[in-house]
Order: sequence, then C-alpha cells, then structure tokens
Amino acid sequence: MDAEQTCASAPAEVRVFCESVSDSTASSITLLKAIEQTVDWLTLVQNRAKADSVFAAKTAEHLKTCERLKPIDADGTVATLFEEAEEGLEKLYQLLIRKRGFARNAPELEGDNKDAVVDEYTEAISAIADLHNLMGELRWAFSEHDADLEKTAGRAISSPEEMRAFLKAV
Repeated sequence: MDAEQTCASAPAEVRVFCESVSDSTASSITLLKAIEQTVDWLTLVQNRAKADSVFAAKTAEHLKTCERLKPIDADGTVATLFEEAEEGLEKLYQLLIRKRGFARNAPELEGDNKDAVVDEYTEAISAIADLHNLMGELRWAFSEHDADLEKTAGRAISSPEEMRAFLKAV
C-alpha cells in the first residue's frame, strides 16, 4: 500500500473511528446512568425498609406491654393486611435476589461498578428480609393482644380426667 492510498482512505477510516468512539462513549454514559439509577433505587428501598422496620419493632414492643382494653382487629381486616404486606415483601425479596444474580452475571458490569450494584442488592435483600421478619413479629403481637382479650368458652380444664369427660360430652 502506498502513502497516497493510505491518505486517501484516512478520512473514511477516521470517520468510522470517531463514530465508534462516540457510540462507545454514549454506551458508557448510558451504562453509568443505569448503574447510578439502580444504586439510588436500591438505596431508597433499603431506607424505606429500615424505617418501616423501626416502626414495626416499636409497635410490636408496645403491643406486647400495653394494657389490653379492647381488641385491635376484631373484624380481621388487619390480619388480612398483614398477609398482603408479607406476600408483597416476599415477592420483592425474590425479585431482588434474581436481579442481583443478573448483576453478578452482567458482562457489561465490571470491577467497582459490579461490586457496587451487587453490594446494594445484597443490602436491599437484607433490609427486606429484616422487615419481613419484623412484620411477622408485629402480626404475632397484634394476634396475641386480641387473643388475651378473648373470653373463655367455659371453665378451665385442669386434669386429664376432666379433658376426657369434656371430649365425651362433645
């Protein structure tokens, strides 16, 4: 190849090269923005779960020690809400685990970027698990509070013989 042919093709090669660099830069910027948005979203999930955990823990502790005056969930609506919330937390927990797996295996994520995203997923998973556990504790405290107020159906059975007699009568 002589110098004249190389110089003649240089503008086209340089154009392709510049376009390639531009595309690569745009992809890098897009990836970095996606990483930043993901980390921000995961931080938001963690902060909300931690705040909700504090509330659940304080409320459960209060219910365990407060004076029982009247049932809290006489119609069972709060129990239904607990089930829905716990199911939602379980779904979010599973989604976060799947997404963390995707992040671990994403070829476009490398080094510190991969570590940051995977670490934030791990922290969010932990925060959601903690909240789920505290929701269970709070649900138990609600149930126990109302159970303590239930009236007994009759006298207390104090011996095996009384139990047998009761069962025969039923």
